[in-house]
Amino acid sequence: MAVHRDLVLDGLAERIGEGGEVSVFFTRPEMDCVSNLESIAHRFDILRLFTGGVINPFDAFDDVSRFALRGRRQQIDGTRTVEGDALERSMSIEVAPGRVLDVQSPLLRLLPTFWGWDAKTGALFTSDTFTHGVMDRPDGYRFIDDANEGDYTAEHVAAHLFAKYEWLPRATKRPLRDWLAETFDRLDPEVIAPSRGSVIRGRLTVRRHLELMLAALSDDVA
Repeated sequence: MAVHRDLVLDGLAERIGEGGEVSVFFTRPEMDCVSNLESIAHRFDILRLFTGGVINPFDAFDDVSRFALRGRRQQIDGTRTVEGDALERSMSIEVAPGRVLDVQSPLLRLLPTFWGWDAKTGALFTSDTFTHGVMDRPDGYRFIDDANEGDYTAEHVAAHLFAKYEWLPRATKRPLRDWLAETFDRLDPEVIAPSRGSVIRGRLTVRRHLELMLAALSDDVA
């Protein structure tokens, strides 16, 4: 979000150098995910923008000089027909030579939403799911791991999840539980990286928070 602008920009500059080239992957084409796009475009050279849906995130900003960037958007929804201003469609993104981010279409979503799987690091980027890790101060520890396990419960996880997906308590949740369990068994991630909240790392910690999410999606939690 815009409040994190300086942190995002300075972090990018540290990684790729001032004015460096960057490709952007949006897990959701929603405004709470794209608010720093204009600031990034001013300070860095955006090579490609990967997103789904029919909304072009560049349209959210008034800077007409950025209209040239519209053609750098690449659609990642492989099921759509050719419509609008979306260009190439792909379900994987080459983030570096020989390094590929596989795009997953999660069963748990509202609008077009995508997860990213980085097999090299074992990191699963889960967008607006697994966002229940919170910090008590801006400079606090940003991870849930062996050093900071916390006292999270299924009820705590459910409270965060249902704040976004308010219809879930009334839904049939078994298909969601089965999909999550199968996805984590197949990928066996070491890291869960949501779009907000603490990063969950370490296989045992990841597995524990998967179990908390599965319990939050049970019919006994509301």
